[in-house]
Amino acid sequence: MICKERFGPHRLNLIDGIIFHTICIMSESSQKRDRKNTDALRTFICIEITEAIKGRIADLQDSLRSAGAQVSWVKAANIHLTLKFLGDVQLSRIESILRAAERAAASISPFEIEVSGAGCFPSPRNPRVLWVGLANVPEELKRLHAGLEAELAREGFPREQKNFSPHLTICRIRSPRNASRVAEDLIARGFEAESFQAREIIVMRSDLKPAGAIYTPQAVIKLGGIAADKKDMENR
Repeated sequence: MICKERFGPHRLNLIDGIIFHTICIMSESSQKRDRKNTDALRTFICIEITEAIKGRIADLQDSLRSAGAQVSWVKAANIHLTLKFLGDVQLSRIESILRAAERAAASISPFEIEVSGAGCFPSPRNPRVLWVGLANVPEELKRLHAGLEAELAREGFPREQKNFSPHLTICRIRSPRNASRVAEDLIARGFEAESFQAREIIVMRSDLKPAGAIYTPQAVIKLGGIAADKKDMENR
């Protein structure tokens, strides 16, 4: 509280002016941050898996709940095979991502992916992420990933420094309590092999909500040189 007796009315007016000016600057700065966040989309590129595999993963998740671990389960409907995570991308750069993805997909024909087995990162003793894996990494998938990295780098996006390790994330560990137990249970149960054919890649938008992430396709790009099916970008 500002004391009038100490500062006098003229000095008080000056201080009030300074405070008002400071608040205006802070408000403008906040608005700029909000506009910047509004102009960016959390973006990744992925391959969708079949509903049948998603259903089996949901059953697997249910069977692991008895371990009593504190985890964040990925909704089965949201499980996908990530090819490239781009993070927050300015709207003005989304088109360049679509062009890069089209070029990378053009030389790759549809191919088969066999989902099989399960594991965790970094280790069963100290798990952070639980996943369902692939029986092997098809050459076409390796080429597709390498092509995406190269084409996105041409558009100015940084290359991924980690080795490509394709997997389907089913949950993230939130506490060490019973973490190793649920990881060992997952590995023991495994995941019986089931195959599907990858025919397209998706440039996906991710909106983080309290109830979980909401994924919205921005473009569906067919493998083999078929043009992208671009979604309505005005509803962003």
